Amino acid sequence: MSKTKQAVRFARRLLVALLAAVAGSYWVGRMLGLDHEELIGYLIASVVLVAASGVVGLLVFGVLQLFRRGR
Repeated sequence: MSKTKQAVRFARRLLVALLAAVAGSYWVGRMLGLDHEELIGYLIASVVLVAASGVVGLLVFGVLQLFRRGR
C-alpha cells in the first residue's frame, strides 16, 4: 500500500474518531442536563488541553533532537 493511501486512511480514521468523540461528549452532556453554552465551553477547554499537550510533546521532541545532534 502506498504512503498516500495510508495517509488518507489515517486522516479519515482520525476525522471519524474526532466526530465520534464530539458527538459522544455532546450526548453525555445533554444527558447530564448541561446547558448548550456550558457544554460548548467544556468541549473548547478539552480541545485546548489536548492541543497544549501536543505542543509540549513536540517541544520536548525538538529539544531531544537538538541534544542528540550535539553528540
